[in-house]
Amino acid sequence: MGKVLEGMNDQDVLIKIINRISEKTGKSAKNVLAEINKRHRELDLLSVEVVSLIYAREKGVSIKDLIDEVEKKVLLQNR
Repeated sequence: MGKVLEGMNDQDVLIKIINRISEKTGKSAKNVLAEINKRHRELDLLSVEVVSLIYAREKGVSIKDLIDEVEKKVLLQNR
């Protein structure tokens, strides 16, 4: 199970969520990202960070401490 995806900043909230899901589920970070991207395409109106929170919650992964960080990032992206 790999942690940070090659070339991506491990401080980015999306990477934090992916790593947490990977650790909890035993899936590789690449597989987790692929599943999140698939859901993102299905839920086209939501940011990938929001979709990753939904996915984490569905997998039983605690992400409460990252919600504010996602909110800030999404609000900054949509300015």
